[in-house]
Amino acid sequence: MKRFLNPCRRHHQNLSLLAAGALSEREENQVQDHLRECSPCRLYFQEIKTVTDPLANWAETLPQFQPSESARASWAKVIRAAGRPEPVRRLAPAVAFRDWAHEVFWPWRRVWAGVAAAWLVILAGNVSLRDPAPAITAKSAAPSQEAIASFRDQQKMLAELLPDHSAPRDAERQKFFSPKPRTERFRVFAV
Repeated sequence: MKRFLNPCRRHHQNLSLLAAGALSEREENQVQDHLRECSPCRLYFQEIKTVTDPLANWAETLPQFQPSESARASWAKVIRAAGRPEPVRRLAPAVAFRDWAHEVFWPWRRVWAGVAAAWLVILAGNVSLRDPAPAITAKSAAPSQEAIASFRDQQKMLAELLPDHSAPRDAERQKFFSPKPRTERFRVFAV
């Protein structure tokens, strides 16, 4: 889609290579033909040429610099030091663990903090939803003989006061389970 909107886009690389003098003769002729026809590409080529001309002639325009003897000596010292192997230092377990933890946790510290927060929420939910009844029954002492006798007396009094609802009475059973005749279910109207 971009080529249709900007058909000269494919020529920009060739224009840069032409300004640097890195094209073959056949390609250079093709690019020169395009430059004769296209004014935006001519403008682009002139902008590229203003940058590449000073860079191409840098050896003529800039004087040759030579580093001083002290600079050469310091470079040689740095190069020799880089070539020497460093002694392997033994790390204490605490330092090794700290370095490992820093490498593992620090890049993803926000992710680890989120995971820790989620686990804290889960832990808080489990603690708050725990049933306290087993803990209370385990801590309470066994009921005394007096309390057991009192409970039995109260149970007997309640049994005398309340009717026995464990078994349905015969009348209720008959009323509940007896089917009605069809004539009683529907009212028939004679016309």
